[in-house]
Amino acid sequence: MWQLFTATLSLVFLCMKHLFATDCQWVAVVNNFDDLGTDRKIFFAQREIRRVAEIFKELTDSAIDPDDRNAKYLGFPYYLKINLSCIVQNSEWAVRTGHYTGLRPIVTVTFTEPVHPVRQKQEQLQIEMRSAPYRDKANCDSEEVCQMCWFTPMPFYNGTVVLDVLVESNGIGLPVQSSRFAININGYVGIAQNEVKIRIGEKLESLKSVLSLNDPSRPLWYTYGQAPVLILGGIPRSKIVFMSDSLFLDYIPIEVGIDSCWIGSLSCPQGAFSSAIVDAISTESTLFIRQNQLVYYFTGHYPLLHVNTSGSELWTRILNHVCVRTLNPVIFPSNGTEYVIALGGGWQEGEFFLITIKDGIVKASGSLREKDETVCDFLKASACSIRWATYSLNDNQIFLLVHETGTEKHTIVVYFPDVKRFEFIYHIPEKVPKASDKGFVLLLGLEQYTNTTLIPRGLALNPFNNIFYIWGNVILQSNDKQSYIYLSDFPNDSPIKYFVQSFTGEIAFVTDREEIWVSKELGTEIKKVYPSEAWDVFNYLQVMRGSPHYSLTLKHSILTIFYARGRLHELVYLADSADNGRLVRRRFPLSHVLTYDLLITTPNKEMRHNGLDYIKFAHLCPFAVVRHVNLPPPQEFTRMEHYSAMPPEIMEKTGFHDEKSLIVYQGLVFQLLQLHSSYHRAYADPVHDPTWRWWKNKKEDAEYYTYVASNWNTSAGIYVDMANYIKMYHQMSDNIMPAKIYLDKHTEYTFSLYLSMRTTKQSMGESADENSLQNMWLTLIIAHPEYIHADLHRQELISRGSVLYAIEVHDKGNYPYQQLSGKNLMKSSLGLKVAHSGLNCYEYTSKGPRIRGSYVSTVYIGCPPGKRLAFDITTTRNETTFKNKRYFDCINKDPEMPCFSFNDVFYPSFLVQDMVTGESGRFNGSYIFRVIGGGPFSIANIRYFSEEETFNYNTVNGSETSSLIWLRADMQEGKVDSKGFRVLSQAQSGILWVCQKNSPCYDIVPQGLSAPDYFFAIEVSNRGVDETTYCDYALEFILHVHGLRLSPTRAIFLLKITLAIILGMLFLYIVIYITGPLAKSFFNKTFRRLEEAFAMRMESSLTFSSSFTSQASLQHLASEISRNSSPQSAKGSPPQSKTR
Repeated sequence: MWQLFTATLSLVFLCMKHLFATDCQWVAVVNNFDDLGTDRKIFFAQREIRRVAEIFKELTDSAIDPDDRNAKYLGFPYYLKINLSCIVQNSEWAVRTGHYTGLRPIVTVTFTEPVHPVRQKQEQLQIEMRSAPYRDKANCDSEEVCQMCWFTPMPFYNGTVVLDVLVESNGIGLPVQSSRFAININGYVGIAQNEVKIRIGEKLESLKSVLSLNDPSRPLWYTYGQAPVLILGGIPRSKIVFMSDSLFLDYIPIEVGIDSCWIGSLSCPQGAFSSAIVDAISTESTLFIRQNQLVYYFTGHYPLLHVNTSGSELWTRILNHVCVRTLNPVIFPSNGTEYVIALGGGWQEGEFFLITIKDGIVKASGSLREKDETVCDFLKASACSIRWATYSLNDNQIFLLVHETGTEKHTIVVYFPDVKRFEFIYHIPEKVPKASDKGFVLLLGLEQYTNTTLIPRGLALNPFNNIFYIWGNVILQSNDKQSYIYLSDFPNDSPIKYFVQSFTGEIAFVTDREEIWVSKELGTEIKKVYPSEAWDVFNYLQVMRGSPHYSLTLKHSILTIFYARGRLHELVYLADSADNGRLVRRRFPLSHVLTYDLLITTPNKEMRHNGLDYIKFAHLCPFAVVRHVNLPPPQEFTRMEHYSAMPPEIMEKTGFHDEKSLIVYQGLVFQLLQLHSSYHRAYADPVHDPTWRWWKNKKEDAEYYTYVASNWNTSAGIYVDMANYIKMYHQMSDNIMPAKIYLDKHTEYTFSLYLSMRTTKQSMGESADENSLQNMWLTLIIAHPEYIHADLHRQELISRGSVLYAIEVHDKGNYPYQQLSGKNLMKSSLGLKVAHSGLNCYEYTSKGPRIRGSYVSTVYIGCPPGKRLAFDITTTRNETTFKNKRYFDCINKDPEMPCFSFNDVFYPSFLVQDMVTGESGRFNGSYIFRVIGGGPFSIANIRYFSEEETFNYNTVNGSETSSLIWLRADMQEGKVDSKGFRVLSQAQSGILWVCQKNSPCYDIVPQGLSAPDYFFAIEVSNRGVDETTYCDYALEFILHVHGLRLSPTRAIFLLKITLAIILGMLFLYIVIYITGPLAKSFFNKTFRRLEEAFAMRMESSLTFSSSFTSQASLQHLASEISRNSSPQSAKGSPPQSKTR
């Protein structure tokens, strides 16, 4: 009974697995910080949440240190809410089932580096976060879990407004295919009176009477990969645009807040008035629109970009005195600047203007000319018009498609903005060449032409592979802009309306009849994919599947097509009624349509094999299996830095997180990214990892925190595991050719390609020549062979019926520039194509059919992002101690900045740290060592020198002016650069401090009894002197030096003072020693006489006092006698006195 129940349950789960594998997909939306579980919110707030730090103060017995002054436990204003959306099954039931079968979505957010990084270095960065299950407690009466979802923080990064979100399964429970979402910051939305307000105009509540099925499609123009918000204009009869911050997964219809103007004049004639926004271009920080001949721009509110403006409040007009006929986009930025080209009309026909956008500031140039001559004057044409302009930023050249008015002549002219000069490139044939059965015609001047007029409409350039297109009612292709081929598979009866590039090997274009055609850049095949019989088959299958985006009854029209992440998408209008409908973004089923087209068009025949009847299709593909093998670890060449975070452990038995634990998750992710952004210390850490400082003081207590958590005694019911917040350095290769490859000087990228022919069963009825190793050949296409070299080594594995190609791609070392990490990289490409594969090869995967046989990777030549130079304080201290044979440090030790003795030879050592792979090795190249500032006693007293002072203090010129601060320890002149600065290397790095007379460190007066300290600001650079890398390793650090010498004058003066004091004290000692006894005797006699005099005085005083007392007694006695004898004396004579 139990076995039967187990088997039945397993069968149920297998059925559910198959059902959900084809039925459900991920849905990711943004929720506000204080409003979890709601519908999608607009991502526009760009300020961190500071009250998150209060929650961390409750985590007392955990690895979190609330008193860590370097930690920033803040929060992001949004969460990412993840759900499942199913077509057949109930979505809420599917989420609950997935949760209880172990399903946990894993979210990877990739941050796109800004056009102009102001506060942050150039880098490729992504963070992987495991989601936390959350139960919605509202409206939950009968079930314990009635509604649930998953949450992760929705991080933003300083300087990034374009974010790519990948949601994938953890591989447990219900299988759900991965999904990608564009969740960008919308700087054109704000808060007004506690409500979300659209800044650029008024939001429309519905599409009623806005669109119709007869409206033509229009191009979607934006800066490739950099524009967070896209706008689509071209809505007839109204100034309405569609705005989207999710690549039109959803959208907002907006009536633009500008006046509908029609300023027709003799200088700018207008045939008819239209309020429609005919041109719309999106850049990273600014939107551009054109209505009639007027051009407006609106700058978004993006504090994260640190632009020089707070954003626009109203649309601003630009090129006020120019009659603008059309705007042309510049797809890529350069040197931190984006561009838009404006073509003049009316009396300014034949002129063009360049609009620049840098740090949010929009500027427009005057008419671009050569010595006051327009391109018409250059061509010596009485009148002409510029039909199209495209800007090649690699070469700083603007290519113009010029039509001479009144003729059928069209010319390609290049303009050099640096020197303000025109140059003729190519004269386009006036007639369409005759087609060839090969699919292309070389235009050598010997070909034949038809009577059909060739009408070019525009230009297109792929800066990665240098392929240049002239498109109109034909397509001309060139690799050098001078020699062209005519792609004859495209008919000339319906001219191309707009041209779309993927920059990953595919192109698409839409004709005036709203047809969609596609092609591969590595070949010449062109196919119409819509409308087509193959597309109708796909539509029928989607209707049978129950897809809400396809229908057999609802009519639809295409608004635009565009490439996103290398995939072709279409924005279609589905008409629900005669005057109302909805917009739907669909991934164009290119692989499905091409595969179905092969099945429809490939000839077939009946055959019999082993007594069975078969239908045999001709195999147009020369191989059966193709795969990449032996690819190196991806991070070394893709330069993607990868962090990983998991939600904190909770002491909740149900396993559901609450608001408090999600807030802690926010703070942990914020701190992890904060550590990354602040990891730019000049001094190398003992452990090369940004997270090392986070946990270094708590690492030894990890087992204790685990023990407390295992007993469910953690504070606040939350446990933070230090091992869950890391930087990952060693991702494994999935044997898929990467989309990007970065090559430094002489760097080599090697891998292999495996091709196998069809088996006996697959090749029934084929001859040996049709299924042979000699039919499988690989071609390799390099865009810039002067910079890149490639080798193909073919090995035939006859026993396996296979061919193995070993491929080596390496840089030649000819790139002429040395730049900072990730700056001004040269764009190139590497293409692989199996011969004769074209659009004829496909394979079926779990996601459907996939075209194969050609592969393209973008190659960037220069200094790869993620490399830095650091001062290796540990090795420097050890080597300086060893070579000077003594250890030295200051009395007041600073572990972050050890000090060195002025009298010791200083041996600096530096590390090249790879922030992507985690590798750290000694820098062995040459470099310039310069003291660019300094100050005595403390860092606060440092003063940075001027260029002239820096030159005098560090070069040979300092010897002549006695202003040198340092010398080479070996006293050799050595190598110097072009400016006279000394060139050092690891083998010759000894530095002797001298501080000559006119240097700032000369004659520093001590403030105490110890010798003075001095803090030098040091700059180290290998620019122009190191030939081992394309990287300009610019490093600045502070060096603490103790024991500076006094100047000779001051030293002699102090010596004189010291000697005078010593001699004076010695003389005083001798005087005291010699005259001491005499003085002692003299003082003794003096004291004795004084004592005797004092004693005699005392004795005299006593004698006088006793004498005086005796006389007084006698007198008293005499008076008594005289009183007694007075009667007798009266009778006789007076008494006789006694003579003494």
